Amino acid sequence: MSAKRFIKTVKNAKRGIAFSKKFKHRLFGSLALFLGLLFGCALLVWWQEKNFTGSYIDSLWSVLFTLIGQGEFAASPKTFGGRIIVFLISIFGVALFGVVFAEVMQRLINSQLKKMLGEMMGINNCKFEGHVVICGWNGRGPYLIRELIASGRQVSLIAKERPSSLSSEIFYVQGNPSERESLIKGGVQQAQGAIILGDPAYGDDDSHTILTGLAIEAIAPEVYTVMELHDPENERYARYAHVDDILYTDSLIADITAMCTHNEGISAFIRDILSTADEGHSFASFDAPEEFNDKTIKELFEHFREHEALPIGIITPPENNASFVPVSEWISTVSPPQDQVIKLPMKVVCIVQDNYSETSK
Repeated sequence: MSAKRFIKTVKNAKRGIAFSKKFKHRLFGSLALFLGLLFGCALLVWWQEKNFTGSYIDSLWSVLFTLIGQGEFAASPKTFGGRIIVFLISIFGVALFGVVFAEVMQRLINSQLKKMLGEMMGINNCKFEGHVVICGWNGRGPYLIRELIASGRQVSLIAKERPSSLSSEIFYVQGNPSERESLIKGGVQQAQGAIILGDPAYGDDDSHTILTGLAIEAIAPEVYTVMELHDPENERYARYAHVDDILYTDSLIADITAMCTHNEGISAFIRDILSTADEGHSFASFDAPEEFNDKTIKELFEHFREHEALPIGIITPPENNASFVPVSEWISTVSPPQDQVIKLPMKVVCIVQDNYSETSK
């Protein structure tokens, strides 16, 4: 492009921008006028400059190049009508094109900015499926997220304030996890599981976590829910929320600490087994295959050993109303008798490598 043509293009663009600031039509109106002017001018060029010879597409191409001050027709139209067309395109065409382009860019920028700010402030809805929702936040949160990410899970977090060290991989929702709106934003209806952490602001009071469990049950009863409690006396209230599993973090930590004091070297073993983020080993539970019904524990355990899993126990439902009892209330048995006859349903607890999957069985 020559310097003269470049200066001409810039001047036309400036005129168009100045005009576009006064132009009040919305995007679709501007686009309709722009296309109307474009195709109308192409028809006039076909008539005035080419006397309907050649193709209409060639005339349309000439008009498009006129918008940027290029091409033979843009530089020197042959007829008076052609000069009028160049003038219209140079002023109004550039103006309309500027309006359309500016409106499209503004919408794209606003959309991306709104999305980015929404994610930072926790006001968007989570689009994950089959993920884990963490409700609340405390000092165990970072370790919990590390383990979930290491196991390949997507995670959303609902908390009143965004943790300063929260990874961008985590979808954050700012709000109260016991409120319906916050849970929906966190994608609890599409989640595989939910973990309710005790809020330090409430101390040892478990009422807030129990309310969160009730809210999740009302919205998504099929989601597997794990609740952290401080006081074992509150378990009966948590059961009203149909929570699938309950952990007493304080007593669990105390038990592990006491175990380590009188079993030298066991802390490293426990750390390996309880973590999935260290590329070591961890606990896992699997449903006993249907073909082992009425067979023995010995045969079942041999099956798992053949597939590089170390079985250490079983989980079985109570004899009565088994289908109505959550798995967290099933009976766990470590090292069951080898000649025990299997009655399904049953879960097998194993020690496996962290990259182990059920499909490898």
